[in-house]
Parts: sequence; structure tokens; C-alpha cells
Amino acid sequence: MEDIFVFIENNRISIIGAVIGLIYLFLEYRANAWMWAASIVMAIFYIYIFYTTKLYASMAIYAYFLIASVYGWIAWVTRNRDRETGEELISRVEKRYILPIIITVVLVFVFIWLILNQFSENQSVITIGDSLTTSLNIVALWMISRKWAEQWLLVIPANFISSCLLFLQHDIMSGILFFIFFVVSIFGYFNWKRKIFINIK
Repeated sequence: MEDIFVFIENNRISIIGAVIGLIYLFLEYRANAWMWAASIVMAIFYIYIFYTTKLYASMAIYAYFLIASVYGWIAWVTRNRDRETGEELISRVEKRYILPIIITVVLVFVFIWLILNQFSENQSVITIGDSLTTSLNIVALWMISRKWAEQWLLVIPANFISSCLLFLQHDIMSGILFFIFFVVSIFGYFNWKRKIFINIK
């Protein structure tokens, strides 16, 4: 029993982050607008963590997530809702946005990689993976605000790559957590596609 308390004490930050992350993912899976509240809390939590650990680049990314989550919440509750039931109307991404989305992911990836490659001491595989997952998540967050089911197609590989990176960095607990995120994200994609089909009917 004492070992459990020691484990919790030594990993309390990871545990709290995991709980918040799971709440967010569950709400996102359900296409529930309260996921944005969870996202805001998660962003504030990690801004504090990265500030105290002096990881200022990561802190800046979560500052973006905080601002984007506030915007996403406002956009989410003001567009694509059933006038009678108030239910969220999930839709597909418009074809004219597909190429700009791909280009944006690539440009953000290159931008972040250049910064990390200059200042980070991590191995190149870690730097590349970190840049890629961040770029995918940044664009996916914007897509979520528009209620596009295809946002999961960015979140799924981002979670899988994050899981692999965390295992490589010997953060086993977080690696397992992100693998769970990866699996749930697959179900989330099919759930949102089902909602599109229901809306069409």
C-alpha cells in the first residue's frame, strides 16, 4: 500500500494530466461541447507544468491550445446545430479545404522542426516525431471547431506517434495513456461518421 502512495506522489502530475486528457477525449468522442472546457483546463494545467520545468517552447504551444480552445468553444456552440433539438451537426470536410490542410500541416511541421532542431538536444527521431504530432494536433484543433469528422484522421496518427515517442523516452505511463488515446480515437472517428449518416437521414 505504501508503494502505491509513493507511486502516486512521484507521478501525481502525470496522473492528473491523464485524468484531464481522458475526460477531454471522452467528451470529444461524444461530440460534447463541454470538451472545450476540459481542453481549456488541460491547457492551463500544462502551461503551468511546462513553465515550472522551464520547457518554454512546449508552454508556448499550450498557450496556443488555450486560445484555440476558447475560439473553438465559441465556434462550436454558434455553428452547425439542429435548430429544433440543439444537437451538434457533425459534417465532412469540404474538398476545397483538403489541400490547404495538408499544406498547413507540412508548413507547421517544418517550422516547429527547424526551431527544435536548433535548440533541442533530443535525437533526430524524437525531434521529427515531436514536430509532426504538434503540427497534426494544431490543425486538428481548428478542424474540430468546424465539427469535421476528418479531424480524427489527424488525431489518430498524432496519438500513435506520441505513444511511440513517450515509450522511447522511457515514460511508460504516458506512453500507455497515449496508446489508449490512439485506440479511442479510431472509435471516435467511426462514431462521428455515424453521426453524419444520422444527420443526413
